[in-house]
Amino acid sequence: MKIADYLIPTPQKIEEYGIEFDFHGFNTSAPDTLGEVGKTALEKLAGLGFGDYKLELILGQVPDEGYILKLTEKSGSIVANGDSGFFYGVITLMKLLEVTKGKRLPVCEIEDYPDFKDRGLMLENRYGSDFMTLDDCKRAVDYLAQMKYNQLTVGVYGCWCIQYDMRLSEFLYLPIKSHPELQTPRDIRYYSVNKGEFVEKENVLPTMFSEDYFSDLIKYAKKNNIVIKPLFNSLGHNTLIPRLHPELSAKDEEGKPTGHGYCVSNEAVYEFMFSIYDEIINRYLKPNGLDAIEIGLDEVYAWLGEDLNNIYGKFDPYCKCEKCRGMGRQELMLQYIVRVCKYLVSKGIKSIYIYHDMLFEQFDCVNGELAERFKREGIFDNVVLDWWYYTKEEDVFQKREINSLFRSIIKPFTGYYHWVIPMEYNDNIRALARLARKHKFEGIESYSSFEYCFDRPFAWQAQVSWNAKKTESYDEFLNSYAASRFPDDARGAKEALSLMGEVTVNDTEVNLMNSLEYYWYTYVAENEEYPRVFHASVYKKITAEYDKYTEYFKKVIQKTGRAIEFFTSYGIENAPDDPCAVWYAVALHYNTYAENYLAMLALNDNYNNGEVCVNLAIGILGEMLCRQEKLMSVIENTRIEANSYVYLRNHSITRQLYVDLLDYFEKAKAKGERPLFKIDDFSYCLSERYNKLR
Repeated sequence: MKIADYLIPTPQKIEEYGIEFDFHGFNTSAPDTLGEVGKTALEKLAGLGFGDYKLELILGQVPDEGYILKLTEKSGSIVANGDSGFFYGVITLMKLLEVTKGKRLPVCEIEDYPDFKDRGLMLENRYGSDFMTLDDCKRAVDYLAQMKYNQLTVGVYGCWCIQYDMRLSEFLYLPIKSHPELQTPRDIRYYSVNKGEFVEKENVLPTMFSEDYFSDLIKYAKKNNIVIKPLFNSLGHNTLIPRLHPELSAKDEEGKPTGHGYCVSNEAVYEFMFSIYDEIINRYLKPNGLDAIEIGLDEVYAWLGEDLNNIYGKFDPYCKCEKCRGMGRQELMLQYIVRVCKYLVSKGIKSIYIYHDMLFEQFDCVNGELAERFKREGIFDNVVLDWWYYTKEEDVFQKREINSLFRSIIKPFTGYYHWVIPMEYNDNIRALARLARKHKFEGIESYSSFEYCFDRPFAWQAQVSWNAKKTESYDEFLNSYAASRFPDDARGAKEALSLMGEVTVNDTEVNLMNSLEYYWYTYVAENEEYPRVFHASVYKKITAEYDKYTEYFKKVIQKTGRAIEFFTSYGIENAPDDPCAVWYAVALHYNTYAENYLAMLALNDNYNNGEVCVNLAIGILGEMLCRQEKLMSVIENTRIEANSYVYLRNHSITRQLYVDLLDYFEKAKAKGERPLFKIDDFSYCLSERYNKLR
């Protein structure tokens, strides 16, 4: 084995000697001063079995979180300056054993340490994460720890517009005892192929909220050298609180509450927010020794679909009361930031993360003047700007130069929309890693949800945030990724994964499939009825550029077909964290929809020109339904269950279209009638079930 081919992230320095020896278990010795992270490392070693191979954990002069791992045929050692270094040395050792299925180890010396202090991922409070169990989250922690992540931001409050079931997309994950009225139930509605029935549940609260397991998650993460911080958004992505408490909301010119935003001149706003922060700090942070929180403050705009009584209205989140109207929007936001940050500092919070976009892009005030103001207010040392951008390199940060005047982290996009067709933003990760290195930021912490379909971008970010020298070595990373995930056939895996990289790329000019997803039609759009027309709109879009889309679908089928051949031959274990099963499901999603779009287009042409009879049309529709249900069954077997609900709902509406078309054709055939078939208007066949899903 070549060690570097199997380790992600790649260690800083590796000396290997081409010698391997049989392994029969460890006889480990360690310092008496180990804390809980060090003890977790010992537990992992114990799980590998007791034997005659002597392994010594030694305290020494090594960079923070770094380690020196030495393995000879007779004995080995891990040198570190504390628990985290021992932990990561053990993680590396376990990976070396994993490659040989626990049977052999290489003679080697590995010297390793991270280039960025903070290496993290954000678990956004959105679809899927609201129903993740504590065990789901623990498995996510284990997975991230294997790639040497040490930060996990958990979104605990955030709101978006109306989408499914005529409900605002509001998410609150922590029960606020002082405000029990703050709750965010959601409906679950999808067809389960494996159960052969629709699953429908109404008013289900987030699992973290109902079980109140956040503190347990914090404790578990700490044992695995991962620090958790909560994100409780405020002025932006905030409809629940001002909707339920309009007295706190922004006011119009006549002093009437709008039910949106906050009046930042209203003392009651701060009393309310501080009571929430107090609960979070006193119940979750202080008992676990944590001193960081993210307060968001991104995208403070007026959006469509944020008011159930006027879905086409846009409501300004900035107050226009007598006190507020004398201040510009920049000052209104800064007044709120200063007040909240000063309070959090007084409560012992040392790091307060704030998104960059409003201060940098909207107000252009990330400058020396703002730094001086924060210093005067006593919050400069505590504020950390969270610089996020999710586009290709040439467009990041609106093509403007960012700066390092403040403590900062950078936030690339590892994968968020797990409920639509999976895509990869690997160029974005590399671009933002370059900037983080250039400006010497504290770390790289991506915007994300958690789902194993984003395994490659998760691994790529782990690579560039631990070993920054590898930022320009994406092909080298692909070699390691293929070898680490498919050790029995790394070469075949790289070929299949390269094809999938071409298919899943986040480029709207190349990846045409994403814009056809049902999810994008759940948003309110100006001048369109709501709920919006979905399938007919999609087929109008496709037929308007018929040649472009049909050629694209054929290429997708060809590339994913080759990848599917590899994944099925390699062996699929049907588990959410099995790389082969995960990649097979991603390939099958693209392949199935491409096949069915082409089949529908051909049926539309050939049925309406008389070349296809009713019986043959029924057969073709049945084949489309079978392909769709096969995909949905695979999804149920390979996705985290909580994440599968909304993903399957989006597939369920397409399945229902095929069911409705078949039912319509069968009934017309029974009457001796020739069915109508139009793909720019399916209103002639759509069922009540379809419209409920819509």
